[in-house]
Amino acid sequence: MSRKFVHLLLGGVAVTAACPVFAQDTATAPVADGDSGSEIVVTAQKRAENLQDVPVSIAAFSSETLAAANIDEVEELSALTPNFSVNKATASAAVRINIRGVGASGNTATEPSVAVFLDGIYVPRAGSTIATFLDIDGVEVLRGPQGTLFGRNASVGALSLRTAQPEFTFSGEVTGEVGNADRYRLAGHVNLPLNDKVAVRLAAAGSWFDGFWFNEYDGMRYGQQDDVALRGSVKAELGNLEWIVRADYTKISGDGVTDSDFDASSVSPTQLAQLRTILGGDLPDTNFNDRVMNYAVTADLDDRQWGLSSDATFSLGDSKIRLINSYRDWRNDQLDGDVIFLPLPLLSRQSYFDSKSQNHELQFISPTEQWLGGKLDLVAGLYYFDEEYRLGEVLNLGSRFCNTLLPAGAARDGCNAFQTTTGGANATTQRMAQNTTSYAVYGQLNYRLAEPLTLVLGGRWTHEEKSGSFAQSIATPVASILRAPETLTLPDLSESRLTYRIGLNFKPTDDVMLFGSYSTGYKSGGYNSGGGTPSLSTFDQAGNLVSTRRVFGRETVDNYEVGIKSEWLDRALTANLTFYRMDINGYQDRSFDGVSFIIRNAGSLRQQGFEFDTVLRPSRNFTVNAALAYLDSEFTSFPGGSPLPGLPAGSVQDLTGTRANFSPAWSGQVGFNWKGDIGNSGMSWSASSNVNFVSDYRNSQITDNNPQTIQDGYALLSARLTLAGVDDRWSVAIFGNNLTNVQYSTVMFNQTLAGAFGLNNGVFPGSTAIRQTHASPRTYGASLTLRF
Repeated sequence: MSRKFVHLLLGGVAVTAACPVFAQDTATAPVADGDSGSEIVVTAQKRAENLQDVPVSIAAFSSETLAAANIDEVEELSALTPNFSVNKATASAAVRINIRGVGASGNTATEPSVAVFLDGIYVPRAGSTIATFLDIDGVEVLRGPQGTLFGRNASVGALSLRTAQPEFTFSGEVTGEVGNADRYRLAGHVNLPLNDKVAVRLAAAGSWFDGFWFNEYDGMRYGQQDDVALRGSVKAELGNLEWIVRADYTKISGDGVTDSDFDASSVSPTQLAQLRTILGGDLPDTNFNDRVMNYAVTADLDDRQWGLSSDATFSLGDSKIRLINSYRDWRNDQLDGDVIFLPLPLLSRQSYFDSKSQNHELQFISPTEQWLGGKLDLVAGLYYFDEEYRLGEVLNLGSRFCNTLLPAGAARDGCNAFQTTTGGANATTQRMAQNTTSYAVYGQLNYRLAEPLTLVLGGRWTHEEKSGSFAQSIATPVASILRAPETLTLPDLSESRLTYRIGLNFKPTDDVMLFGSYSTGYKSGGYNSGGGTPSLSTFDQAGNLVSTRRVFGRETVDNYEVGIKSEWLDRALTANLTFYRMDINGYQDRSFDGVSFIIRNAGSLRQQGFEFDTVLRPSRNFTVNAALAYLDSEFTSFPGGSPLPGLPAGSVQDLTGTRANFSPAWSGQVGFNWKGDIGNSGMSWSASSNVNFVSDYRNSQITDNNPQTIQDGYALLSARLTLAGVDDRWSVAIFGNNLTNVQYSTVMFNQTLAGAFGLNNGVFPGSTAIRQTHASPRTYGASLTLRF
C-alpha cells in the first residue's frame, strides 16, 4: 500500500471523527423525538438491508430524492454521486458510464466496466440506458468491484435501477411538464388491485423536445427527440409465493444530433485560414458558449427496446428461493449525418446496434442471525446469460468528398464516377456478429466471529464463451482511405474466472460500523468491432488468418477498501467514509488511428482515494446532504501508449505516471431539502437545491495524455420549489438545472481526417484540431401533478 494512500486514510478518518463536533456546532435546535433519520433500504447484497449495515460504498436514492433533484435519466445521477459520471458522444448509443474514473464506450462490442441492472436483471449495453426514467422507485450506485454477487463486467461497480411494484390499493398519479426549448412531458401510473392477492400496475410516459442547437449551415434546429415509454407489471401473492411479471417498451426517435464545436485554439491561425479556404470561405462554429453549430447534417435516430421478465420468490420458512428469468431486445439505428462535422457534405454514417439477451438466475437467501445460533447467513446462486449482438456501419460519400479531399487525377475521377453512379451511397459496409454465453455459481456468507465482529467470505466462478465474425468491404477503390477490406471468422474465446471477496465488519455499537475488504473484479475480453485502415488482420496467400488485432484479453481488478458507516445524535447525523485502492491489470485501452478506434490491453492503472457522504437533519423539516470524493489516478505501467494525434501513426509514447481520462481529482455535491405547512390550510411547500462540482479532468475518448482535451472544473446548480394541496392530492412545481448556464463538454475528440485538412501540429508537435461535444445548457420548467 502506497504512502499516499496511507495519508489519505489518516486524513479521512480525521474528517469523519470531526462530524459529531460539526453537528454540535451547527445545530440550531434539538432534534425532537421521532425525528431521527429514516432507514434507507438497499439490495446491494441480494437481500433487503439497511444502507448503514452494508459494507460497500453505496449512493442510494429514493424516487422522492430523485424528483427533488430534478433527475429523470441516468446521465443526471452524477449530480448526486461523486466518482460517478455518464458521458455521451455524438452517436446516441455511445454512452460511457464511469465509476472511479473507469468505464467503457457503449457503441462497440466492448463489455462495460460498470454493470447496469434493472430490477436485478443485467442490461448488457450501456447505450440502451439513454431512455428517460419511468416509474423508477429507487437507484443504487455501487462503487468498487461487485464481482461476487453481480458477476462479470461489474469490475469497477454497478448501477441498480428498481421500478415500483404493484400495490394492493387503488391509486395513481399524472404529471404534465413544460420546459424551455419547447420541451413537454406527460407521465403517469395507476395501481389496480384485482383482488387481495393480485394487483396490476401500469405506467406510461411521453416526452417531446425540439432541441437546443441552431445550425447555420441549413437554418434548421437540431437535437429534436420524442420518447414514448410503457411499463406494466402484475404482482401475485399466493401463499408462500410472491410472483412479479413485468413488461416494458421504449421508443426514442428524432435526429440524434448533439452539437460538437470546433476548438479554434487547438490549431494555428494559419491552419484556420487554410481550412476556411478549403471550405470555400466558411468555417465550423468555433464559439463554444452559444447554441450554434455549422456543419452538414442529414440525421435520423430510431431507438427501440422491449423486455419481459418473471421474478418469483418462494418462502421456505425464513429462507427464500428466488428465480428470475428475462429477455431483452434493443435496437438502435442512427444516421449520424456528416461525421467530419464541417460545413460541406463530405461523409455520412449509418450505424446500427442490435442486442438480444436473456438472463436466468436462481438465488438462495438464508435468514439473518438464525443459522448456527445466529452466527451465519448466506446468499448463493446460479446464473446464466446469453446475448446475440449485431452491429454494423455504412459510410456514404458526400457530394463534396471527392473534390475536397482528393487531388486532381485518376483517384478523384474514379471517385466522381462512383458519385455519379451511386450518389456516394454504401462506399464502405461493415458487419459484425458476436455471440456470448456465460454461466456462474456464486455465494457469500457472513459469519459472526464474536458479538461485534463479522467475517465476510464470497466467491463466484464464471465461465464464458464468445464467438463472432467480422466483414468489411469497400465499393470503390477511393474508399480504401477510410476502411480496408477484411472478412474473417473471429477466433473462439473461452475462459473461466474466479472472483472473490474477503472482509471484516466491526460494529462496536448499533450506530457505528467499521469495515475492511479485499475484492476482485473481472471484465471479459472480446473483439474489436471498429473498422479502419489498414486491416487489423493479416492473411496468407491462401487466405488463412495469420494474426489479428481484433482480439483483446480480459481486464482484472484488485480492490482494497476500509471504511466507516455511522449515525450520531439520535440518528440526526449520518456520516460514511470509504477509502479505496483499485489496481487494474490488462487495462482495456481505446486508441484511435485517425479514422477508427481499437481496443487493446495496455498496461496497469491504479485508482485510489476516498468517498465521503453525510446527511444532517437539524429538524423534521430541514435536511442538508453533502458528498465528497477524491481520486488519485496513475498508470503504473503503460509503456506503449497511443501517440499524440499529430504524430505519425504507429509511434508510441510512455504514459506511465500519467492520469487516466475521466478521472477528476475532486468531485462532490452539497444540497438541502426544506419543507413546511402553510398555516392550517392543509397545504404544504417544499424547496430543494443542489450544487455538484468536479475539478479539471481529461475527457477524451483516447488515452494519449493530450493537454488539448482537458475539461476545466465546473459547478452546476439545480433547484426546485413545490406547492402541494390538501393531502398531497395535487402539486405544482417550478424547477431548473444548470441554472448558471455553465458551458462544458461531455466528450472531446480529434477532428476526423484532421491530417487531410492540414490541421495537425499547429499548436505544438503532436497537436491536432479538437472538437467538443456540448453538455445541456440551462433548462427550466414547470409541472403539475394530480394524484388519486
